[in-house]
Amino acid sequence: MGSRVGPTRIMCVNCNICVNKMRRYPTLALDSRVTALICSWVYPQIILEDDYVCEACRDLAMAAVNANLQSEGAGPSTRGHTNVCLLCGCSILQRQSDKLVKENPTEMQQSIINVIESKVAPREISSSDRVCHACWLRTKREVLRMNRLDQIRPQMDAQPEPNQQSPSSEPQQTTEQEPIQRVTLPDYRRAPNSTHSCVFPNCNSNSFHNISDKLRATVLHNHKYYLPKLARICDQHLTSNSWDTLFECENSIETFTVEQIQHVFSFVNAFSPTLDFDDLENMDERVFEYWIGLSKEKFNILINEVPRIAELRKGSVGLASLLMKMRTGDSDERISTLVQVPRRTLEKLMDRIREILCQDFVDRHLGISHMTRDELIQHNLIIPKGLFASDNNAIVICDGTYIYINKSANYKFQKETYSTHKYRNLLKPFLIVASDGYILDCFGPYKATTSDAVIMNNLFNNENSALRLYFRNDDAFILDRGFRDSISLLEGCGYRPFMPESLLEGEHQLTTAQANRSRCVTICRWVVEVVNGYFKRDYKLLRQEYFHRSLPHMMQNFQIAAALINKFGVRLRDNEYASEIITIIRQNMLLENNLAIMVEALNMNRRSSNFINITADRNNISFPELEYRDLILVALGTYQIRQARSYYGEHIRFHGGYRIEVCSERLPSEYNLRGSDDTTLIRGKIKSRHVSRRQYYVYIIIENNVNGRGGIKEYYCSCLVGKRTVGCCAHTMTLIWYLGWARRQENITAPAGFLDEIVLRDDED
Repeated sequence: MGSRVGPTRIMCVNCNICVNKMRRYPTLALDSRVTALICSWVYPQIILEDDYVCEACRDLAMAAVNANLQSEGAGPSTRGHTNVCLLCGCSILQRQSDKLVKENPTEMQQSIINVIESKVAPREISSSDRVCHACWLRTKREVLRMNRLDQIRPQMDAQPEPNQQSPSSEPQQTTEQEPIQRVTLPDYRRAPNSTHSCVFPNCNSNSFHNISDKLRATVLHNHKYYLPKLARICDQHLTSNSWDTLFECENSIETFTVEQIQHVFSFVNAFSPTLDFDDLENMDERVFEYWIGLSKEKFNILINEVPRIAELRKGSVGLASLLMKMRTGDSDERISTLVQVPRRTLEKLMDRIREILCQDFVDRHLGISHMTRDELIQHNLIIPKGLFASDNNAIVICDGTYIYINKSANYKFQKETYSTHKYRNLLKPFLIVASDGYILDCFGPYKATTSDAVIMNNLFNNENSALRLYFRNDDAFILDRGFRDSISLLEGCGYRPFMPESLLEGEHQLTTAQANRSRCVTICRWVVEVVNGYFKRDYKLLRQEYFHRSLPHMMQNFQIAAALINKFGVRLRDNEYASEIITIIRQNMLLENNLAIMVEALNMNRRSSNFINITADRNNISFPELEYRDLILVALGTYQIRQARSYYGEHIRFHGGYRIEVCSERLPSEYNLRGSDDTTLIRGKIKSRHVSRRQYYVYIIIENNVNGRGGIKEYYCSCLVGKRTVGCCAHTMTLIWYLGWARRQENITAPAGFLDEIVLRDDED
């Protein structure tokens, strides 16, 4: 592309002040008398549909019309802002400025004034008009450049291009000047070195642009075509992308002067593969998404949704730099070198972009004010709605997450941010999430010593708080055990909180009812953990240790990340077996685990005489053949299935396999075990993944000669939640997964096997 054009400046048609960041009004949309009066003020300039007037000038015109102080005819101009640069529209009240009407101006001053007059035409310059000194110097440089071009143009016109005849039919006079040395490059061509025409032949345009070195380098690299210093291009061909036609066109030249070759080296060396976010079209999509985390299409959507960013000078660069910093966690110094912007300038630009995003973007995609309760209900998934709510109840999942920070020499802050649970310094943002992963709102940051229950109490204590006014009776809150001290408050507000059950005093296992209720909560609560993972996966800045210097912006960055996840992230969808899972839960919710009762009554964990070890012959064990779908419906999800493969890896690599036993005695009938008389009790021993010396006993009753999920009648494990009849624990699934499915598959491997040889182990390990 050509030289970058910044955001279009919108000027007041009357006083000429820049109104990009001010309240403005379309001039032709005002009252006809007001419009007519403003037309008389700016005569002979003609007001068009895209002309605006500032609020001060509109008020002056309305006051003049209302007071009948002016007629609708022509009259003296009245301006709402008087100290304004005529060119850029900035205020010159506290800036150095230059008058345009001068007595006895020098030749240079008159040339500058002439250029300014041509730029503002048809507007007429008055004796009170001034320009800021920056615009004056900029125009002066333009005049000097034009003078230099005028000086060298006769020389360029006098040099005919190769293969072109001199317009004069008379023989040229020989001079003592040395001939210009030219080099022929058969694989490269160039355009004529002329300012009078477009580089594309037969172009009739009279308006041309200078060609940037970036465009020269791109065309030279892609098309082996050189665009000389004085070459020009018109608007149409600048955007037509027809560069491939230049090489064979009629005015293409294959000889190069020494000066032109030196010019090639100058801009090719200066051109580096930095990230040019002002030229998105020419950036590689994969490179762009690697650094930013968004596709170019999504980035443009974000720019269009927040127009104030586009109005900033280098606004797209600032937005890209902020997103790059959040995604990579790189330092400002490193990012500034990538985008070729000085570090201090880039930091100020990112601060401004962050402020604009929080004001114009975050509020549209985050917070209870951006979504009605009815819209929140539309985010309910089938399983949470079937377990905890009706069609008219909202369901939210709450949890706190962690942002790790450095240690501090501020001892008060150090004590407030040190977590005795994580043994690290951290701050806690707090999330409220819909059941499909949409983030309703986030709060914080809170001290590391503040529990989730205290945060919840602070948010709901006041009956006039925004959250209390937002939620209604019987809305469901899915929580973890850390919220146990806030349950009474939520119930007192009319809400229905649900959290996993805790062990009763003196017990080592949850009861069947407790384990089933806990499974109903965990089958829904995992969503908030996934959302927490999105923050750490997509934004490295939020998963690494925050430096104290950046902490004032931490929560703003977190909110921007949440809004981006809501805007561009993918929502979680209903499991394809969701309806079947709900049916199974309702069928098994009130079932008693008879096998658990029998195992505990007969103390079977300590009995081995009535079990036969068949580990060595495990491939011939009779067990129902299962499809992967059956595994999902037994576990009521996929989490336990993924855990089963990891348990399998530990046992198969370090212990030679599972220890599997079959009960040799007939099962007693007084325990009302489910199934017919033709059943088999299988026992397995699974080592804990947390404590090496602990192992769990898994019992499964199978129906002989029956395949599918119906062949598994009852199961029990000695772990904390092993009595559940709604789903099963990971230890039980490990045995079911291996015997019913995995041993019939090919190439079942343990996960992350390459890590086995990393650590030096003792012989006893």
